[in-house]
Amino acid sequence: MVPPEAAPGAPEESPAPGPGSGLQPQRGRITSTAVMASPRALLVAVEWEIGRIKVSPVEGERGFGRGAGQENLEPGEPEVKAESGISMFRLSQLKGNGASLRVALTLFAVSGVFYPFAGGEAADAFVDVTEEKKISFLHVNGAVGKKLLPESMIGGAAWFDYDGDGLLDLYLVQGHGDSAGAGKAGAQANVLYRQGADGKFTDVSVLAGVADRGYGAGAAVGDIDNDGDQDLYVTNFGRNALYRNNADGTFTDISRKAGVECPYWSASAAFADVNGDGLLDLFVTNYLIYDTLVHKACTGNSRRLPSYCHPNKYDGAPDSLFINRGGGKFEDISKSAGVTRTGRIMAKGLGVLPTDYDGDGDVDFLVANDSVPNFLWRNLGKGRFEDAALEAGVALNSHARSEACMGIDGGDVDGDGHMDYFMTNYAEETDTLYRGEGDGFFFDGTYKAGLVEATYKPLGFGTKLFDYDLDGDLDIYVTRGHIVQLIAELQPGKGLSYEQSDQLLENDGRGRFKDVSARSGAWFSKRFVGRGAAFGDFDNDGDLDAYIVNLAQRGVLLRNNTVENGKKSWVGLVLRGGGLCNRDAYGSRVELTAGGRTRVAEVRSAASYLAANDSRVVFGLGGGPGGGVQAKVRWADGLTETFENLMPGRYQELSRGKGRAER
Repeated sequence: MVPPEAAPGAPEESPAPGPGSGLQPQRGRITSTAVMASPRALLVAVEWEIGRIKVSPVEGERGFGRGAGQENLEPGEPEVKAESGISMFRLSQLKGNGASLRVALTLFAVSGVFYPFAGGEAADAFVDVTEEKKISFLHVNGAVGKKLLPESMIGGAAWFDYDGDGLLDLYLVQGHGDSAGAGKAGAQANVLYRQGADGKFTDVSVLAGVADRGYGAGAAVGDIDNDGDQDLYVTNFGRNALYRNNADGTFTDISRKAGVECPYWSASAAFADVNGDGLLDLFVTNYLIYDTLVHKACTGNSRRLPSYCHPNKYDGAPDSLFINRGGGKFEDISKSAGVTRTGRIMAKGLGVLPTDYDGDGDVDFLVANDSVPNFLWRNLGKGRFEDAALEAGVALNSHARSEACMGIDGGDVDGDGHMDYFMTNYAEETDTLYRGEGDGFFFDGTYKAGLVEATYKPLGFGTKLFDYDLDGDLDIYVTRGHIVQLIAELQPGKGLSYEQSDQLLENDGRGRFKDVSARSGAWFSKRFVGRGAAFGDFDNDGDLDAYIVNLAQRGVLLRNNTVENGKKSWVGLVLRGGGLCNRDAYGSRVELTAGGRTRVAEVRSAASYLAANDSRVVFGLGGGPGGGVQAKVRWADGLTETFENLMPGRYQELSRGKGRAER
């Protein structure tokens, strides 16, 4: 993100405050006299009526100034040079005697961005507002030293407006006081937080009838009966649960009647209409064939300490596909559909993404498998699927190796109109970005995207491709945390740790990413054992917020401050299906055109790890739309319509049949 180039000696102007500042310049004047386009110097002259200027690098590869990372410039010491790597710096006012000081800064870099801040520091991009919003959820995993694998893998969340008041509510999936007794009801229960008009959340779990006491893993949401409210599915290590929304603030457990309890250790789940009848079907990823009664801890480490066994010690559990037959009943067609591959070197699914990877108009499922090749269940029609992962290029990484994949999401990161897919992986594997080439083919673009160094050491779970700063391209959030508690002691000298910091990876607009966590808020300097992550705009301001589930620790609600800080314009879309398109419009595709640029998105809720996201579609417009805004929607049933004259800065509903139809 480089400001327009200005020639040396250009007329002096007072630029707008930098992104995130929320401040107006005071008394002084900031002038950018030249912004280079590689490899010329970026010259910035700053004049303030203050005692001194503090220059602090926000990011840089080899430091700034005298190598200490900071430099206080006193009168008579007007110039600081950095040989390379600086693309951004911050100017902040300090207390002084009011003396006038003129400072010339010369930066040598391949590219540069100048953000002026006046009179104070920039606000954080993300802020922990958990206590402010009255959320007190403490995750429990039931670990008592037996090293039962389920206790290390759980922790899901879901955003959805269960009561239809226009405000997102939050469902949090709880573990169990004793993981060995996971088949029985536990003392802890899942929690449904209802958001009030004041933005505070209240626990209504018991009142709503969704205080599930199974050994919880994840959640999925979708309107299974097209009655206008979203229903809730909970995956467990044990019996899964389906709660039908009664439209009066309560739910009814219809799991047994619906036939979706599932006999396996389930992980993530997704609602999608696989047969085009207008009813949402249900896909469930199942992890391992695992029995706590015959479990033995593994000690295959250098210190012979009990630890969690690697998943290669177990057979993988087959995925499940349930077809919605209406009336609250589903049929298990997993075997006839062909999605039941299993065995020691197969299956082991953790994350799932419903997506139309080949652009043929029906929904497919990309499954992130742990330590075995991923699945890409291609929809053949008539209730049949085949695994096309190897053919499409998403089964393995560029070294032809399977990875320990957990979280998953999809979006167009390079703006070429094709879906790309991102998966989070185990430590010392790198996360993986599969770049779409069109016609259903992908390649491992991790190296090209600049993601290797940032993602190699940490272990990833929940994730999201989203435009966090609304500048018009998709960035990446990753929740971090290891599996092995003693990893630092067992593998000393590698820089590995059990508790880890989450990461925010910013897109440069061309599909290359940089880790901007350090300048994005205090949250990113803290360490937790992250698992599930759900993303939604709980305050309806246009930027996506996040709830992070931390294993056996407090969860965290992160508010995105992008819009609050005065940055960027946006358009939000709420799609409403009809006819043979399900009401949630899951499986629809949106092409938004603004300022001569077109971006694409798919409508879904399921993604990340054990999570359900806000299914509304948000597009960042950068500084403004630069002209009219229109959306072309290919609905899940195949109808294509165009909606014109969309208004930036708000959510607007697009209903099937209300746009200009196209053939």
